[in-house]
Amino acid sequence: MSTSQTHAKPIDRTLLFESIFIMVFATAMFATTYTFDKVPAILAQGIQPTVFPRAVLVVMFLLAALQAFKATRLTPQQVSDLKPVKAVPPIVFLTAGLLMAFAALMPIIGTFPAIVLFLPALALLWGERRGLLMSLSFLGFLGFAYVLFGLIMNVPLP
Repeated sequence: MSTSQTHAKPIDRTLLFESIFIMVFATAMFATTYTFDKVPAILAQGIQPTVFPRAVLVVMFLLAALQAFKATRLTPQQVSDLKPVKAVPPIVFLTAGLLMAFAALMPIIGTFPAIVLFLPALALLWGERRGLLMSLSFLGFLGFAYVLFGLIMNVPLP
């Protein structure tokens, strides 16, 4: 048995699954950018609005591909030694549902009211019970978001 076989790392199924999920997500979101309206060149301020999200998605895809490559460098012996993947905890699905509810609610009631509902719900879901600390962090985040988007960037929030 060679040294490379005894010290080689087995496949990490969780890491591989996560990287594949991220690559599929990035690909789907990249395809979604083709549905964006084209902005006249004079209003695009140098680049089209699709350039930045596409660049971020390409970087996400490439990093996930690197992660998948690292997760699958294995020998045939290691394939037979793989452990089963643990089940995904329910908190993951509850958090995803809460995020989807936030995204659905934001255009209806507005950004700040949706954040006011979302942040405490997420904190409580994750087990945070320190009310004063939660209140201060939420107010700080809301203030930061308002200053950054509303005052500095002059972006109207829904």
